[in-house]
Amino acid sequence: MEDIFISYASEDREQARRFAEAFSARGWSVWWDRHIVPGEAFDTRIERALDAARCGVVLWSAASVASEWVRNEAAVGAERGVLVPAMIEPVKLPLEFRRKQTADLSGWQGEAEHAGFASLCAGVGRVLSEAGRLADPPLTRGAGGPQKGREGRRMTWLALLGAGVLLLVLTVRLLQHEGGDVGAHPPGPARPVSPVAATEVSLAARIAGIYSGEVIADSKGGSRSDVSVTVTALDGRSVRITSDYPRIPVVDVSLTRAGEQVLSADGDTALTVDLARQPPQLIYSPHGELSFSGVRK
Repeated sequence: MEDIFISYASEDREQARRFAEAFSARGWSVWWDRHIVPGEAFDTRIERALDAARCGVVLWSAASVASEWVRNEAAVGAERGVLVPAMIEPVKLPLEFRRKQTADLSGWQGEAEHAGFASLCAGVGRVLSEAGRLADPPLTRGAGGPQKGREGRRMTWLALLGAGVLLLVLTVRLLQHEGGDVGAHPPGPARPVSPVAATEVSLAARIAGIYSGEVIADSKGGSRSDVSVTVTALDGRSVRITSDYPRIPVVDVSLTRAGEQVLSADGDTALTVDLARQPPQLIYSPHGELSFSGVRK
């Protein structure tokens, strides 16, 4: 089972390759029809991969809009609730897909800091998280491949669960030792600390701070340097973003995680903080109107 299925027209194969490479660089496994081996039934293999993938990314272009096959693949993804669309060239979308927010990647050449790509990755991360996958793709994929990564994530969950239970037991025993009420009224069965809570509670704290950089794209103006963006933790999973630049509005953003990247979890604001880089890098696109890129001071 792959993380992402890419649907595209054959005329857009080179662009599809760029997306596959960019997604793989973020640790997500990707399926596209180059995986089909000679002699394998084309339509059967694609249908099986499409049904199994956790997320479907469709690349809209003039060629794919005209392709009945691509439209059918997109319809399957939409029915499953896992479709994340991207527009790779200006085009009028099929009527049934116009209400779906679409990331604009017109002219994208593989840049990781592109506002449209950041928005697309935020959508993918959100779908993968909602699909029940811990939003932590493996940082590296060795010879063991995706199966090895899933086993590693399972062991991480078990370790966190065990640590939570141990912490609770030690706390109870400490209270008993100090003569608290716990000894007189033994508690019921210990409830393990949720691994999700244990990992996500620190997301906001991990990315909080002041980021210095520049507006690299603006729908209503040009670029601007020497811009500061402040990220303030509201709780464990949400932040408030402010800036000294008037074009950047005050926005509250919910968070999710994908490996060493913290992403916006919902809404039309794309946020990506790469914690693997030191200092961490923020790519931020409030309401899709502009794109800021900067590093934490």
